[in-house]
Amino acid sequence: MTVAITGGAGFLGSHIVDYFVEKQEEVIVVDDFSDGSRDNLSNSINEIEIREVDLRNRSETAIALKDVDVVVHLAAKIGGIGYFHDLPADIIAMNDAMNRSVFDAAVKNDIGRICYASSSMVYENARKFPVTESQLGEIPPPDSAYGFQKLSGEYYCRAYHDQYGVEYSIFRPFNAVGPREPPGEEVGQAHVIPDFVKKIRDERQYPLKILGSGEQIRSFTNVRDIARGVHKCAYLNAAANEGFNLGSTEGTTMLELAKMIWDYCDRTETFSVEQQKAYDHDVEKRVPDSSKAKEELGWEPLISLEDSLGEYIDWYREAL
Repeated sequence: MTVAITGGAGFLGSHIVDYFVEKQEEVIVVDDFSDGSRDNLSNSINEIEIREVDLRNRSETAIALKDVDVVVHLAAKIGGIGYFHDLPADIIAMNDAMNRSVFDAAVKNDIGRICYASSSMVYENARKFPVTESQLGEIPPPDSAYGFQKLSGEYYCRAYHDQYGVEYSIFRPFNAVGPREPPGEEVGQAHVIPDFVKKIRDERQYPLKILGSGEQIRSFTNVRDIARGVHKCAYLNAAANEGFNLGSTEGTTMLELAKMIWDYCDRTETFSVEQQKAYDHDVEKRVPDSSKAKEELGWEPLISLEDSLGEYIDWYREAL
């Protein structure tokens, strides 16, 4: 089968490309390289086809997704919490335009399944933990533009299925960790682990500046574990027209995370932090229940946060 992976040159996308290639799938990467990098594809470059397309262009997208059986749709404007706050209009408008193009192309080209990358941010207003997939019908919609737009993409899945019969699956990754994600120029442009590594290893901050109390809880999941789950969402019959949490069920506070990185980077000073004002919509807790993926797909995370951090920091030292 032929799979097109939109946004396949990005951080998460490139790891998914590598996994699908390992599984001997025929892979087409569809990307405009505005955020992703060809360097991210170096492990698989000789095994894939690249179609460079701006997915906001509906006619070009329809051509790029010809002769495709499955689309793994990751392409989106994405970043850390600072990015979400700086560019909410761009996130809504540009990601919506890409979704429209991809789903219309699926109808036109009779594509077998769209495997849609949602986000743990759809649970932004959850108050009961761990969050289950069934809670989406019970909790208020996200306050952030990014979370709302990701939830909107899930509505695209169901709407195009109901009206046109397009089969879909939805995966919601929880805080992916792994190589190929550099830090941003400013705090919050990238995700928290690249930010912490930059501040602890490169800037040698002392005390370490953190946003908010540091008691915010996240569940961190290795990118290779997520890629394995995406492969199951793309092909298994049990995933058809369903949504799945793909995340570690182990919660970690930002203070615990920072201390782990501090120790891994061999800082000799006594660990100390300086609290700074948090962003609006900085969710206090995000921990998934991933039992649905385990029961229906046979998926669960296998790689620990400690191993994931070591892998990331080793890559950081070598690549950056």
